[in-house]
Formats: sequence, structure tokens, C-alpha cells
Amino acid sequence: PAPARLVHAAGVRYDEFSNLDRPVALRHTPGGPLDLPDGATATRWVDGLTVVDADVLVAYDHPHFGRWPAVTTRCHGTGRITYVGTVPGRDLARCLAGWLAPNPASGWRSLPPSVTAATATSPNGDRVHVVHNWSWQPARISAPTYLSEVTGHGRLIQAGAPLDLGPWDVQVYSTATDDFPGRPK
Repeated sequence: PAPARLVHAAGVRYDEFSNLDRPVALRHTPGGPLDLPDGATATRWVDGLTVVDADVLVAYDHPHFGRWPAVTTRCHGTGRITYVGTVPGRDLARCLAGWLAPNPASGWRSLPPSVTAATATSPNGDRVHVVHNWSWQPARISAPTYLSEVTGHGRLIQAGAPLDLGPWDVQVYSTATDDFPGRPK
């Protein structure tokens, strides 16, 4: 059975899968921890999951695929393994991300739909933030913390200050050091 070495840890296995021609509607498990929005879908494929020892979070709302769960979770060691047996549609992906990481590590919140932010740690230990505006329209966001501009003029930016992004703009910031002028210690 697949997924090979993960069967015991994830508490699920599958023997078959199916490709999808169109998105399939999903339903949440009554009393479960996910607040699945109406219109959430599975796309591309379905793993025919058999639950061994896991909690079902989301199921397919479909006459054939409805016999299998779409998303399961199981405590393992000091953490949790959540198995997603499909390519999540946008609403399912957003719902899962909010449940799996309710406090984003990057701190970027309430971004407009056209804006994405990716945060990573550079080789020297600095937190680097790459912000994209994927639109012809300008966008305005708020700095999640004290930032130093990497692209542009190297200005220092207060936490909460507005950041303006032009159409199809990319900006790179690093988290400002503790010696930022006026930063609370």
C-alpha cells in the first residue's frame, strides 16, 4: 500500500487513484476543526484513501468519490501529519493553510488577492521578504514588522507603515535589526 513509509505515521493508505476532468465539490466533517467554505473543491486527482488510524477532515461530495476522504490528519510523535489526497482548489488551500499555520511565520496578513509574500532566511541569518503584485493595478499593504528595503533606496520602514506596490511590482525587504531608530526594545 502507498504512501509506503508513511502509512503508519499518517494513518492512511491508498490502493488506487483517479484523475479528475473537472473540480469535485467537498464537504467538511461535522464537528471537525475546519471551517470549509461553500464552493471548496478538489482538482486534478483523487487518492482513494483508506483510513487506518486518522481523523477525516474533508470528504468528497460525489456519488463515487464520496466513499473516500479528501483530507485526513493524525497526531504523530510531537507533531501531526495531514494528508491531502488531491490538488486543493483555492478555497480548500486557503482553509488548510489557515488551519495548519494560523499564525503565519512571515507575519504578512490581509494581503490583497493580487499580492503574494514569501519569507525565507538568508545564509547570514537575515529574514528576507519578497513581495509581488501580480496585477496591472497598484496595491497597498502594511509592513508586518520593522523592515529594511533591499531593493530601492535602502530606507527603513516602521511596522504597520503602508507599502505601495506598482503594477507587476516586486519588492525585497529584510527584517530590520534591533538598532532600528525608534523601535521599541
